[in-house]
Amino acid sequence: MTLGADLPLTIAICSNRRDSLPGAVARTAAVIGPRDRLLIIADMHAHQLPTLSTNSSPPLSRVRVICNEGNKGLAYSRNKAMKEATTRHLVFLDDDIVPTTEGLTQVRAALAAGAHVTGTRITARLQGRGCPWFLTSGQLHYLGSHAPARPASIWGGSFAIDSEHARLLGVTFDERLGRIGNSLTSAEDTTFVREMTARGATAMVLHDAEVQHLIPAHRLTLSYLLRRAFWQGRSEARRNDACHGIRKEWTRNCSGDGALSVRAALTVLYTGSVLLGVLREALAQNRISDVDSETRGGR
Repeated sequence: MTLGADLPLTIAICSNRRDSLPGAVARTAAVIGPRDRLLIIADMHAHQLPTLSTNSSPPLSRVRVICNEGNKGLAYSRNKAMKEATTRHLVFLDDDIVPTTEGLTQVRAALAAGAHVTGTRITARLQGRGCPWFLTSGQLHYLGSHAPARPASIWGGSFAIDSEHARLLGVTFDERLGRIGNSLTSAEDTTFVREMTARGATAMVLHDAEVQHLIPAHRLTLSYLLRRAFWQGRSEARRNDACHGIRKEWTRNCSGDGALSVRAALTVLYTGSVLLGVLREALAQNRISDVDSETRGGR
């Protein structure tokens, strides 16, 4: 028997996209184990919730839906999932991920072996569309997907945690980060993993376990990718990691495939967008500090 084959999991889907939820629930319900629970955190009002069908597998008794009664953000939803999960081990899947039984089997084994955080490789599925010239493997991380030729790291689209150990360490998701509203804020996942490992938690990347990330057409545009890079810069500034973040983005963008001249141009273009995001966030934080100072001075 595979290590941890009977380990019960709570599979959490946190989403603010009503159009994506039905498909996400159906895909996940088809692969979860007999002792697993499916937890849907809908970042919306209850009246916005679409009809969700699991085809009675798992039974409705093992499915729970919680509405945030508003758009409170992905990090808020992840924290709520940690509080509401009925099992020690919690798997987070984005609403555009295609999970597999084999992937969940490897996740169970890693958690049973003592991993406190584990994640799978995430592969972009363009759904029959061609790859545009401005998207190389160096920009796939802006689509939440790993570059094929590079090692995977633990990202929020498909990862699992020992939530009891996280509580013992006092680690939660930073609610200044992660998607909220129409913003493309990110890094709530990698910040969580960083804090866990900094406090002694064991992290394991499952390089041979793969899930697919369904990429919609609107994300395969230059305007979306530049906006995503801009918000990456804002996110790095919010977690006080701007300098390292800019260097990291430069290296990632340089690593793309294709002609050297194209790669060089894209590196400057996308990293420049990241830098603009860092500057924009710095201005916003300075403005908040000035307002706070004026408020305190007026008391």
